Amino acid sequence: MQTRDDIATATRETFALYIDHGYLPGDFLTAVLQNDLRAAVAAADPINQTLLPTYVAWLISYAPYDCWGSPEQVEAWAAARRAERTSHHQEVR
Repeated sequence: MQTRDDIATATRETFALYIDHGYLPGDFLTAVLQNDLRAAVAAADPINQTLLPTYVAWLISYAPYDCWGSPEQVEAWAAARRAERTSHHQEVR
């Protein structure tokens, strides 16, 4: 059974920064989020190549459905989180 701890802490934190705040990760995880297998495999080191199915299973289990799956969904999600950050910073001032 998939658990939140099935991926490395650093990877979970990277996904959290993207999901919560819209910060895009590096090329490999961005390709994973975009559901771009070719780019993900090309950008992955050997360890991440073997973990690719685990990352996808984690996203299926724990990530909001509309935050990943295509380049358009990833960009829309990141843009919405950026707008939230900008709005929050303006309110704090």
